[in-house]
Amino acid sequence: PFAMLALMIVIFGVATQGRFFKPSVLKGILSQAIIIGTCATGVAFIYSNGNLDISIGAVLGMASTLGVLAHNATGSVSVFVLVSVGTALALMAFNCTMSVVCHIKTITVAIVVTQIYGAITTLLIGGAGKIEIPYEVSSGMEDGGFRYIAFFAYFLFCVVIYHYTKVGRELRFLGGNESCAQQTGMSNAKATYISFLMTGLGVGLAAVFSVIDVSAVSVETGNGLGVDVMLATVLGGMSIFGGSRSNAYAGLVGALTVAALNKGLLMVGVSSALIQGIRGVIFLALVYLNSERQKLLPSRVQF
Repeated sequence: PFAMLALMIVIFGVATQGRFFKPSVLKGILSQAIIIGTCATGVAFIYSNGNLDISIGAVLGMASTLGVLAHNATGSVSVFVLVSVGTALALMAFNCTMSVVCHIKTITVAIVVTQIYGAITTLLIGGAGKIEIPYEVSSGMEDGGFRYIAFFAYFLFCVVIYHYTKVGRELRFLGGNESCAQQTGMSNAKATYISFLMTGLGVGLAAVFSVIDVSAVSVETGNGLGVDVMLATVLGGMSIFGGSRSNAYAGLVGALTVAALNKGLLMVGVSSALIQGIRGVIFLALVYLNSERQKLLPSRVQF
């Protein structure tokens, strides 16, 4: 992953005759990477035990919308942050409940709720297409370094929980072999709730970051984020199928790679539609390389 990121930076630097290294370009890449990386770091908890949720973008869109509305009604930055994070936690908890209690596959739940959350967000925003937040609010949070402080605090929190606690070990064990894990007394339902709530916290913070970035929220906010997060995960060196190789830091490396890829392709003149296709091809290739080979390795559901 690190070699791939370095090679990509060199290629785009040469292809753009050095324009890729302009401070404004690098700042844009970092801003996008923080949003993707925050979500991807949280989603690692969901992927680790073999689940899949692509509703991240819709959750972020609805969380940021309610956060901006709450701020505009109260004028409080604290309310804005709390409502955004609280909404994301509630929505991810709902997704998890539908899967754990109603026994619906997480990917099926994600497909359905993406449409529901998107429709609610569109209704909340209305015909204007976007809701703005005062520029001085977003610039003040930016100048105060809120994004960077909040991101690194969340990132370190996830790394500690994931790699140095019983919770993280159980999640990886469940992803590696659910049947064996359950026979040792591990609760898949409990682990699933923890993974979705950890993700919800990250998505809520990313919703705040996205508003700070553009001082507004629109019906397009969060579109395509689910694919970016999955792509960042696999580019960061983690399998979306879970297991012992899962880690909490792959999303950060992958997010930088995805953000650099998006910006670099745009700067060399590749159309947005073609970029989507290129990302899709890369994602399918990496998923194939990370998929199970039952002739070579035991399946995650075997004893």
